[in-house]
Amino acid sequence: MKQCGLVVQTMERTAKVRMQRHASCAGCNACKMGSQEKPIELEALNLRQAVPGQMVEVEMEQENVLLAAFLMYVVPLIFLVIGVLAGHYGLGALGINQYRDLLTALIAFLFTALAYLILNQGEKREHFKEKMLPVIVEIVPETEEKS
Repeated sequence: MKQCGLVVQTMERTAKVRMQRHASCAGCNACKMGSQEKPIELEALNLRQAVPGQMVEVEMEQENVLLAAFLMYVVPLIFLVIGVLAGHYGLGALGINQYRDLLTALIAFLFTALAYLILNQGEKREHFKEKMLPVIVEIVPETEEKS
C-alpha cells in the first residue's frame, strides 16, 4: 500500500510523515474516528534521508498491515477469552462462588492488559519496529506551480 505525505520531522532513522487518510480508513475508526478531513501523522523508516518539507511516497507491505491488525485486535481478544475461561473455570475449581462473575471479569481484564503489555514490549524491539514501520520509498520531486 503506497501513499504520499509530507515529512514534518526527522529523527535518527525515521521521519514523521503527515498524510491524508486512505479511503479504506473511513470505516475503521481506529484513529480519530475515521474522519478523512484530518490528516494523520505516522512514523516511517527514512531510508531515503528525506528532510522536513519534502513530499515522499510511503509504502507498507500488505502482509505487515494484516499482521499489525491481527496483533492489535485478535491477540487481545484471544487473551480476553482465555481470561474469561480461566476465571470462570479456575474460580469454580477453587470453590469460589461468591462474586464469581465479577472476579471472572476482572481476570479477563487483567489478561487483556497483559496482552497489550506483551505487545508493547515486542514493539520496542528494533527488529520488530523496523519490520512493522512503513518505509519512505521515494522522494516526490517538486512540481513547478508558478504561473
